[in-house]
Amino acid sequence: MRPEPARRQNPLLRQWLLFGAGIGMALVYSGYILAWTRTSGTGEGSFAEIGVVLAFGMGLIVLCACRRETRLRLSHYASCLPLLLWLGMSFIAALAQGEGKFIAWLAFALLLFALMAHVDIARARLVEAFLVLGLIEAVAFLLFNREALFAYAGGRGRVSFDNPAYTLSAYAMSGGLLAAVYSFVHLGRARLMSLCVLALTVTIILGTGTRSVLAGVAVSVTVLLTLGGGMTAPGGLRRTFFTGGAVVAVMVIVPGLWARLSQTLELVVTGLGSLSGANALERSAEGRRYFREIGLQNIADHPWAGSGFMTRQLDFPLLQAAQDFGLFLGACFIIAALLLPGLWSLKALRHGRDAEKFIAALFILNSPRLFLHGTPYDWVTFTYLLPVYGMALCRPLPNPRPAARLPAFWPEPIDG
Repeated sequence: MRPEPARRQNPLLRQWLLFGAGIGMALVYSGYILAWTRTSGTGEGSFAEIGVVLAFGMGLIVLCACRRETRLRLSHYASCLPLLLWLGMSFIAALAQGEGKFIAWLAFALLLFALMAHVDIARARLVEAFLVLGLIEAVAFLLFNREALFAYAGGRGRVSFDNPAYTLSAYAMSGGLLAAVYSFVHLGRARLMSLCVLALTVTIILGTGTRSVLAGVAVSVTVLLTLGGGMTAPGGLRRTFFTGGAVVAVMVIVPGLWARLSQTLELVVTGLGSLSGANALERSAEGRRYFREIGLQNIADHPWAGSGFMTRQLDFPLLQAAQDFGLFLGACFIIAALLLPGLWSLKALRHGRDAEKFIAALFILNSPRLFLHGTPYDWVTFTYLLPVYGMALCRPLPNPRPAARLPAFWPEPIDG
């Protein structure tokens, strides 16, 4: 099937539209900017603000997204069946249980997925969008939540990123950190802004002592620099060493960062020991081990039909899926949330455009949530999975036009 012809459009206008679409996707992906500043980490009463920001982000996608350039084939629809099946089953179960927020988030996920199928996501200026968003998030966090840094000596900040009101804020800042590394190292552009975002986000992520975010950042930065071609880009190796030096400089300048990193790593070791049963020193991991055993027993008791929607929240999404709906639908969730996006992300990191590589890195950043945090019906889960599916559904033209330059007052153009 031949691709649809590209619409005639002013190249400069197209770039600004793609940047607007990138901002929209960044807002949707991060979920919200200011809700957590009002709730002081409790998450109470933040649903309205989240809805407003999500609506604003999706509105930007609708207004600014360019039409997709290829027709969807049967293979595209088939590859989405596990995701659509899981979304549908989750929606029906949430409806039957009267779970209002789950219903709202799943409806939002279906609508977002429909939008992503028509966005020129391969060219969206998502790197720049997350660079801006990461800067906003970091500044807002430091303005309103300075006391969250270095508050406890036990390795965790007084305001933990594990709290629902901070979860997407953490990943938005981490996305900003990824954008800073990718923009500076791989592309060699927006250097001053990238270094500012890098310094602020490193301070916050290390200062709050969050383990899952730190692990996701470490893995996603590594694959971005290696599989994503960061170190092999012209001047990339030199800029990689410079970036590493900048991170070390931040940790030397900001008091307490080295100690916090040491405490966090120690907490990781004790947590893994508690989770494996070797010890019972870390309360959070010990609780997860207890719920893991309950989940495994529920699966053994009801292997095919499942125990029912949210019989017990386990904090293990992959295990939760099998407990609630049985092994078949649990396997569908693993395929939809881990295997397919993982394969597409690896392919994008090796052969994709800038926006596709960045979306793949965002997926890797968030992947620890599939194993240790939340539920398979979590809005965080769907907001970071759907852009990967949108990326897989978008096939650019064989010979795309080169990106136009943005005006001089904006950082150098990033062809994403």
